[in-house]
Amino acid sequence: MDIFPWNIVVALGIGLLIGVERERSDAEQHTVAFAGIRTFALTALLGALAFSLGSTALLVAVALAVAALVALSYHRSSATDLGGTTEIAMLVTLLCGAMAVEKPALAAGTGTVVAVLLHIKPVLHQTVRTTMTRNELTDGLLLAAAALVVWPLLPDRQMGPYDAWNPHLLWLVVLLFMAMSAAGHLAVRLLGQRYGLPVAGLFGGFVTSTGTIASLAGHGAQPHWRHAAIAGALLSTVATYLQMMFLLGIASPQLLKVAAAPLGGGLLVIALFGGFHTWRSVRHAAADHPDDPPGRMFDWRIGLTFALIVSVLQVITLAVNQWFGQQGVTAAALLGGFADAHATAVSIGSMTAAGKMAATDGLIPVLAALTSNAVSKIVVAMAGGRRFAWPVAIGIVLSTAASWAMLWLAVR
Repeated sequence: MDIFPWNIVVALGIGLLIGVERERSDAEQHTVAFAGIRTFALTALLGALAFSLGSTALLVAVALAVAALVALSYHRSSATDLGGTTEIAMLVTLLCGAMAVEKPALAAGTGTVVAVLLHIKPVLHQTVRTTMTRNELTDGLLLAAAALVVWPLLPDRQMGPYDAWNPHLLWLVVLLFMAMSAAGHLAVRLLGQRYGLPVAGLFGGFVTSTGTIASLAGHGAQPHWRHAAIAGALLSTVATYLQMMFLLGIASPQLLKVAAAPLGGGLLVIALFGGFHTWRSVRHAAADHPDDPPGRMFDWRIGLTFALIVSVLQVITLAVNQWFGQQGVTAAALLGGFADAHATAVSIGSMTAAGKMAATDGLIPVLAALTSNAVSKIVVAMAGGRRFAWPVAIGIVLSTAASWAMLWLAVR
């Protein structure tokens, strides 16, 4: 097998990169490891040369020889150091060097990831052992299982009454909810409630904007957090527009193309309001107050409930469309929006994608759901008092009006 100078350079670079990290780590810990810069560089070159000769048996023999040396080193050092990170890194370096012959880009990326993992050991240990709570670890594992185990197993086709359900798409919606909620939780953990509330409001809006505003209303009733809570509530509506556009893009790109201008107009208005109040929250930041203890990263029941709402709305909307036509769909969307505008948008998008409704006919129901959802947000914002509810209501009303105005301009 031919080998080019570039492949040798990549293999050598991988070995040097990992070797430098190991050498530096040993120096900081005042220990002497069996392998340093030169050993790792030579190991990567050995892997590249063995693979380039085209003999699988030779590569296996070289790997076994290196593994034997690594095992011998571990046996000698295990009495004082039970860790085997350097030994495992040596074997990975050999394989990366071999990979560099045929797939240099993949090998370089893998080597870089290995070096980064080795270097951030203190951060990883501190995060897992002290910073991360048990609930957060449980939620992280649950999210990983939902994304890597459950999602690939679900069928990617329409089924159920009126062929309304696509399990693969519905579970993707659940995953998005869980991921966005986790991101908001991390924002509050990293920034604190004073600065994290606006960021948490944005990410929480991807889960449930109405629920986020309801939770922020409690903070809005407290003067020292009012500005941050208002910013978070407005930014949660920014998330409503963003997620609606994102979900429409997944469910029905044709409907998104038609709805882009009305949704974009509303997004611009609410983003300006949210940005202004975020600036005010930073400018008028009060002294630090004790933050609440960290809770769960997300509530998986909310995600499943949302998927259930989407499923029911899809069947209802398709049935109403078949029985009463376009006007019935708009009425169903208006009612569904009081609970969740995203779910209604997905159901309308699924109908247009399946060819059961024209994309232009789906725009009015989507905006109707957005409008009724705006009413729900304003109602729950009142729980935070007038000083909290008025700025939130003004931003939501003007953004909704902007969406309808853009539609009116488009049809003139």
